[in-house]
Amino acid sequence: MIRLTRGATGFRGPHEAPLPRTEAALFRAACFTAAMEARGRAGEVVPGEVQTFRRATLSDGYGRVFTALGHVHLPVVAFTTDAVREGEPVPGFADPPLWAQVFETAGLRVMGVKELMTPLEECDVSELSPAELTEIRYWKPACLGDVLFNWWD
Repeated sequence: MIRLTRGATGFRGPHEAPLPRTEAALFRAACFTAAMEARGRAGEVVPGEVQTFRRATLSDGYGRVFTALGHVHLPVVAFTTDAVREGEPVPGFADPPLWAQVFETAGLRVMGVKELMTPLEECDVSELSPAELTEIRYWKPACLGDVLFNWWD
């Protein structure tokens, strides 16, 4: 069973300690290193100010385009090949390309489609705060990926 840890939703109660944060510079550096490894290019890293994730578009030497999603509060990364639109749910997840091991080397866990699509009922949410559980009840995410990579307000 996959265990969600505090910060997964990006929410906390008014009297709770601040959520942990991953280093933006770590994600940015991993994106540029991955693009070099893929013989491609990395676009600008969009900060995660409203959503729970930072994102950057990465292309490889074969013309394939991926968007890397780096969680703001947890050291996890996911990928999509669909365009991410501001304020909309991530349109779908993609299995990581071979060059994604660069993120693992940087200390970020890369998640694949099978894990991201795990139904929320199969996840252990016992470490989440009451505020996070309230958000989950309100937004009704279907799977782990929807909890981790969200635009909830």
